[in-house]
Amino acid sequence: MATNKKHRLIFELSKSERESRLKSALNEVIQLTVDMQKPIVYRNNLCIQPNFFMHQYPNGKKFLISQNQENSKESVLRELV
Repeated sequence: MATNKKHRLIFELSKSERESRLKSALNEVIQLTVDMQKPIVYRNNLCIQPNFFMHQYPNGKKFLISQNQENSKESVLRELV
């Protein structure tokens, strides 16, 4: 069975090919997020509770937020510089 290199399954790729494709996909999603003016959401050492998250906006502003796990409402705990 001939395999098309463009459509190989992820586990069929070499480590470097996997890394390259995943980085490319990640960069596309990050750019879409920036274009929509949506924050990048992540966790760091300030996120001491399971429902704490960091929101970093394209304009550089960063917020530590908590998310209500019942209704997903977000509350800003702290604005970071």
